[in-house]
Amino acid sequence: MRKEASIEQWKTLYEAGTRIKELKPWEKFWDMDLIGIRYGTEEETIFFSILGRDGDCYGIAVYEGYEGLNSFLMLTMQESMNLAPGYAMFNQRNLTCYWGNRDELSNRQRKLIKELGYTYRGKNQWLYFLSFEPGYYPYNMDEEEVLRMSEYLQDLELALRYYVDTEMQVDFESGNMFLLSFGKDKKIWNFGEEPLPFTAFQFGNLLITDEVLLSDLGKAPKCNAVLEADVSVLGASVTDKKYDRPANPALSLLGDANTGTIIKFEMLEPEDDAIVMLAEILIGFIFQFGAPKEIRVSNVIVEAGLDQICNVCGIKLRRVKRLKGLEDFKYSMQRFR
Repeated sequence: MRKEASIEQWKTLYEAGTRIKELKPWEKFWDMDLIGIRYGTEEETIFFSILGRDGDCYGIAVYEGYEGLNSFLMLTMQESMNLAPGYAMFNQRNLTCYWGNRDELSNRQRKLIKELGYTYRGKNQWLYFLSFEPGYYPYNMDEEEVLRMSEYLQDLELALRYYVDTEMQVDFESGNMFLLSFGKDKKIWNFGEEPLPFTAFQFGNLLITDEVLLSDLGKAPKCNAVLEADVSVLGASVTDKKYDRPANPALSLLGDANTGTIIKFEMLEPEDDAIVMLAEILIGFIFQFGAPKEIRVSNVIVEAGLDQICNVCGIKLRRVKRLKGLEDFKYSMQRFR
């Protein structure tokens, strides 16, 4: 059950964010110049991306662990992976603070700022915080997130001051990060330069282990269908009492490439896996109509998710730039969201 942060906890977070702003880290770092803070194992490293070097939007995006880093790389590599910007943005997993404009804030965020006693004027001055979680719409942080973010920003302040005071130089362009590493109980710490654990998005192949299912798929008859397959994010805030924050539904889509007809689509719950659902839709099609001659996808994430099924069934899996039939359907869904 969601628990909101107290005004005292928010005060600690806003004080930490205010001190970070005074350091103006966006004058020293680009958004791809990652800062790492390590509290335990390498997999638990916290990664910071500093926003605002170009002057458009100041902020600090915090990515927790390797899973968080992977979502950051999805965002930075979205063009080369041919991902829709909305898909990459709404599949982010991070905690972020922004210095934006008043009209960007919700009534609740403006009320909090007033209660804390802060007064902001002008462009890129209003400090506010958001939590990004796949399956959900960006939303206010809960108590646990406020506490974690407060600790992260306090430690980031320590790292930034060291970086400036020592005039440290890091070869970010070679895939390295500036790392603050804490010892046990945070009694000692070390600063240095270290390679990022990985610098390209890590996408996983969907692996079916049911031997009976694989055997049945391999025996399925063929058909002449050419299909388009994709996953998408609706980009809409859906409030429901069963969620402790607004959902942002994902869609799994399968359509006929020749006619543009939607064969089947499913709107998912926040915790559902859109790739798994897409695979289930495809398997259902195969058992009903036969294995299609070809399936077209537009990005490597969907391609990896359907690769095993296509190999077992002898389906040509082809990556293309556009999925026109599905694009028309997704556009119509967005118009009426």
